[in-house]
Amino acid sequence: MSEGRKKSRRRRSSDDLPELTPIEKSIAKYLRFQCPTKKGVLMGMQVVYFTGSKAVECLTESKWSSISTKATNNGKFPICFSSKHDAVQMLRKFLDHEMCRRVTKVYKDANVGSETNEDTSQFNTPRAIRQRKNKQKENAPSSVTESPVNDDELKEKLKKKKFKFELHGDQVFVDSPNDFFVWTYSPTTIKQYIIGGLLVIGCIGVCLFPLWPSQVRTGVYYVSITLASLLGALLSLAVLKYIIFALVWLVTMGNIRFWFLPNLTEDVGFFESFVPLYVINAPTKEKKTKEISNENEQADEERNLPEQAVDSEEETKRQRLADDGFEVLSKEELETK
Repeated sequence: MSEGRKKSRRRRSSDDLPELTPIEKSIAKYLRFQCPTKKGVLMGMQVVYFTGSKAVECLTESKWSSISTKATNNGKFPICFSSKHDAVQMLRKFLDHEMCRRVTKVYKDANVGSETNEDTSQFNTPRAIRQRKNKQKENAPSSVTESPVNDDELKEKLKKKKFKFELHGDQVFVDSPNDFFVWTYSPTTIKQYIIGGLLVIGCIGVCLFPLWPSQVRTGVYYVSITLASLLGALLSLAVLKYIIFALVWLVTMGNIRFWFLPNLTEDVGFFESFVPLYVINAPTKEKKTKEISNENEQADEERNLPEQAVDSEEETKRQRLADDGFEVLSKEELETK
């Protein structure tokens, strides 16, 4: 029984499979554009993915289904889906023809690297500072309050996390909202045919430019000059922006950062790239005082490091002598004796 199941689970190559019928191709095209999808990343490329449950629901509500509540079949289209099982079998056939691929969602954990860095940094600090930090952690009141976490909150957190897709080892279709599939089937639409035809006609028209009337040629000439001048003006503004920033930064010794048209080179709209006109980033008095206080604290800690290290070594020596049976006396006790 187990060998039979393994053989049935093995996905045959697309060359050995029979070709899809015209009805199946039309169903695949309908599913490709009507099934709700989202965008993701697979192997560094942007892909479109969908869930298994949404695909089954889309087929059962299509015009080829007898259990559809939305679409009405008046006998014009053949009945292909009388249950969800028929829809799953059709989707498995599409998966065998490599129209879609099963993938797994992998979340990017950002907290793993920070934990390892904290653990490795403890070995480089002196013993006295580690003891002081541990005492502060023990004496500090616990500010984190335990609160019950709902399933909705967990789902929202998972949605906000960054993730990527990886190919699943078992390429089998599963009717589940937690199983994801990536489209590799991209049929050409009527819109693409129209755009392609217009491009061909435009290329032919450009090649026949010497045959155009003289008035049309002069108009195209002036339009091209205006467009080139606008492009040159935008490029010159972009260069001027960085020149002004460099001059202000050098004159003020890095204290003031003046950006002229800060959104000009950003990925925004045409009118949004000219708003705001300028931005000035200058440090305030509070920031300066905080920076000075932080620098003083760091300097004091660096000065106290060797003293604390010496004190910790002396304490360890005294403990060793006391363990061996020797009596350890301080300088004041020796002077009194």
